[in-house]
Amino acid sequence: MSIAKEVDKVAKDLQRLVRMKAADKDGFCRCVSCGVLKHWKEMDGGHFISRSKLATKLETTNVHPQCKRCNGFSTSTTVLDYRDYMVEMYGKEWVEWLRKESQKIKKWTRHELLELHLEIKEQLKFQSKRLHGH
Repeated sequence: MSIAKEVDKVAKDLQRLVRMKAADKDGFCRCVSCGVLKHWKEMDGGHFISRSKLATKLETTNVHPQCKRCNGFSTSTTVLDYRDYMVEMYGKEWVEWLRKESQKIKKWTRHELLELHLEIKEQLKFQSKRLHGH
């Protein structure tokens, strides 16, 4: 499997993880852009900085629950609401760091991806037990 396909595989699990982590005990979480409440399985893992930016694609603080409407049809309001959420959650300095980080060239190694994916899979198991009680 190519490195690019491995990155996409890890990204998919990361997006699932952030939705599960944000969910309450009944499995519901809010869209960071519009605030709609839906089950985590009905939400996307929306990237604040485009997932096309490899340096921040797998950065946990760059991915949060977003409803399919907000994630699929970004408007200036959606983007500003997401930015407001990010600033409130992490602070302006972090948002600026993330923006600068996204401009860097990132070349993932198989080892880095394997380690990150193992960590994410462990967290997915924990979240699954938390949400499903087994």
